[in-house]
Amino acid sequence: MQKLKRGSSCGKRAKLVAMATMTAYAAMSRSDAKAQQMVAAAAGKEPIPAQLPVRRFRIAEGPLTTALDQYRQQSGVTLKLEIPPEILATFTARAVVGLYPNDSALRQLLAGTGLNFTFDGTDAVRIGVRNQESVNVNGGLPDAVSMTKFTEPLLDTPQTVVEVPQFILHDEQNRSLLDAVRNVPGISIAAGESGAQGDNLTIRGFTARNDIFLDGIRDFGSYYRDSFNFEQVEVLEGPAGVQFGRGSTGGVINQVSKMPTVDKFIDVQTQFGTDGTRRVTADVNEPLPNFAHGTAVRVNAVGYAGGVAGRPFDETRRFGIAPSISFGLNSPTHLTVSYFHLNDDDTPDYGLPWFENGLAHGVNRHAYFGFPDANHLRTNDNIVTLKANHAFEGSGDVDLHTIARWANYPRDVQITEPQICSNVSVSTPVGGYVAALPTNALNTHLPCLYTQSTPAADITVNRNQIQIKSVEGDLWDQTEVTAHFKTFGIRNDFAGGVEGGREVSNPIKTSYTEFGINSVTPTNLANPNPSDVFAGVGYIASITHVTSESVGLYFVDTLKLGRRVELSGGVRWDYFDTSYNLYAPTTSIPGAAPTPNIAPLEQKVDQPTYRAAFVFKPNQHSSVYFDYGTSFNPSAETLSLSVATSILPPEENESYEIGAKYSLFHQRLQLEGALFRTEQDNARETSPTNSNVIVLAGNQLVKGVQASAVGQLGGGTDLVLGYAYLDSSVIFSQEFPTSIGFPLANVPKQTFNAFITHNLFWKISGGVGSNYVGSRTASSTTPYVGTNHSGPITFAPGTAPCGATATTCYEVLSTAMKQVPGYWVFNLMVKRSITHRIELQANIYNLFNRFYIDQPHPSHLIPGAGLSALIGANFRF
Repeated sequence: MQKLKRGSSCGKRAKLVAMATMTAYAAMSRSDAKAQQMVAAAAGKEPIPAQLPVRRFRIAEGPLTTALDQYRQQSGVTLKLEIPPEILATFTARAVVGLYPNDSALRQLLAGTGLNFTFDGTDAVRIGVRNQESVNVNGGLPDAVSMTKFTEPLLDTPQTVVEVPQFILHDEQNRSLLDAVRNVPGISIAAGESGAQGDNLTIRGFTARNDIFLDGIRDFGSYYRDSFNFEQVEVLEGPAGVQFGRGSTGGVINQVSKMPTVDKFIDVQTQFGTDGTRRVTADVNEPLPNFAHGTAVRVNAVGYAGGVAGRPFDETRRFGIAPSISFGLNSPTHLTVSYFHLNDDDTPDYGLPWFENGLAHGVNRHAYFGFPDANHLRTNDNIVTLKANHAFEGSGDVDLHTIARWANYPRDVQITEPQICSNVSVSTPVGGYVAALPTNALNTHLPCLYTQSTPAADITVNRNQIQIKSVEGDLWDQTEVTAHFKTFGIRNDFAGGVEGGREVSNPIKTSYTEFGINSVTPTNLANPNPSDVFAGVGYIASITHVTSESVGLYFVDTLKLGRRVELSGGVRWDYFDTSYNLYAPTTSIPGAAPTPNIAPLEQKVDQPTYRAAFVFKPNQHSSVYFDYGTSFNPSAETLSLSVATSILPPEENESYEIGAKYSLFHQRLQLEGALFRTEQDNARETSPTNSNVIVLAGNQLVKGVQASAVGQLGGGTDLVLGYAYLDSSVIFSQEFPTSIGFPLANVPKQTFNAFITHNLFWKISGGVGSNYVGSRTASSTTPYVGTNHSGPITFAPGTAPCGATATTCYEVLSTAMKQVPGYWVFNLMVKRSITHRIELQANIYNLFNRFYIDQPHPSHLIPGAGLSALIGANFRF
């Protein structure tokens, strides 16, 4: 029997009684365990581990009986004690402070006592003396947002929060952040902008490229995020300026990193795919309980090489490693140091060209218009993070948290963007007039003479080169206090803090265009030649240095007015100071016209944001809420500035949301739904005739309804479901009045996602999933384009309807929405446990090999992956 740890000295007789009692209960426990094993063997099955919730615990070191009572209250788990309370009272429990699955928290409490436990499902646990360790648990339904600035459980958080837990990431064999967020309704994927590659998406109708966070701090780099170090992914929808500062118009995405735990394990996953995928991930955790009040080391790593089904030259080559170490896991003070490194050396693909209002006719879905030997995307990201948490002893309800980060994001990219005709600058209705027709993308001095009847073999495609070298960087600190106290008999849950730091961006852009003529060899639409040798005359067009220094002060307080009513409110103040320098070196290229030099610019923004919410709890398993929030978007939000934008105040956003949440089947199923309205005032607009004229004159609105469900219902039945209906529109525009009433860019009216798994037979589990994304427009300012025009019409000077100085106009005879169609994609999964340590798994994606546009951009279209399959083995030791 293990040595028993005593909280106080006992007499020899008491010790003998305790030992005898525990021996008797151990014997009964062994008999009970043996009976359970016999039942399982008779059924021909191995016991299937339950999946337990993740919760925030605050349990001080002290008598085990007191600690277990606190554990019962904070976990919602029913305790079945198999030894008498008077025996339990002789033990001392270790402190447990932080976010843990229920089993990990209980394991810490019982460490060193000789006691162990077994879960009966997810809502009851038996504690006694056992020969075997407790059932190992992976993942589980999250019960709280990982960030400490959210003090309430998910059920009582008055905002739409969709969490993608570990078991979904595993069953879908997700490889990236974009794969993970396809499980969240209201999100759509967009292609990277010319100046910033990497993950780009919209949340509830508004771009969120700059609203991606890593453990609560903005993850500023332009890179494609891999999922190998994800514990889960949290999506908070609706403005959250009080918690996150600038941005967050439609919401934010927070990547939750894997952290060291008290459990010892080694997980290895291997994947091999029909798209050329070779991927290995490893997750190793080693606890050192007797060092520095409980220490653990965890290392995650990935090696990945693979392509994209249906795209012959698109390739990813990636290596990543993320070691971390935590100290003081069994004390009130926790310290975690982590390092994250991700290196990519990819062959990128900007897909297929537009023509008029849609995909160019006659183009092959597998066509590649770039230069495989010259195109590249190389990133080398390094992030060092220090996290410290201290629970003040004696107070019991006051914690101090700090997280400091240094991040460096180098990027070297050259991508070919296929183009046929130039984009129109403004939508003109039928019967209107335009001063000029679209021009040839290869030579903007020539008209684009192609029509829908032009054979694809007769169309020349311009290979526009996007070439950038840059280094983005971040130095940031966030310090926060959370406290739980009473004022005038009312319980307060308070979170307040200060954060700030320095962000830098230094892009160097190269151009291959001289006087509107591209020097790079063009290709043919029907038969592009990827074997062409890259030949182009390039020169450095601009060198930019941007530095932003900012600070934010904030607090959020939740008042609990009895058991059923909660009121919360918060205020934040942000100071955002950006300096901008642009230099265009002289060039020896004859006729080249580099960007003119710009004198140093500076923009200072001083802006408050607000939050207010009301929660009503009909019972302990449900809540109904109303939420109001604001946020703002300064011109330099993405560390980009110009003479025209430097003098503009921020765009401002307001959101209203009414929602309900419900937890069913002993917290195994979480449901939520909401009605919302988000409006952006003073949206920036650039004049279609003069890019140096930018005004705050637009208003944009997104309203809709959203519902989601995440559950683990037992018997291997796991599910994630979501649906969103987004009604987006431009409600006012000074520069683009014809866009009023049309939808915003990259906002599908409907999105749907589902993934459901279930145990079948012979230890086989199966899963089926689907995604639907409705049609999307490419631009909020030019939602439709002219598809047929009259010949030139001459007017007397000063009378032309297409401009004060024009004498020749073209009448628009027909128009069409510039949009990509909606699509359905279906996926399958099957897995089988060989032993309790080895599992085989296969996934099939895009089962019916649907051709669809996954990432639209105003100038190019990136197709989704075709039919592919992954097969692999998962090992756990």
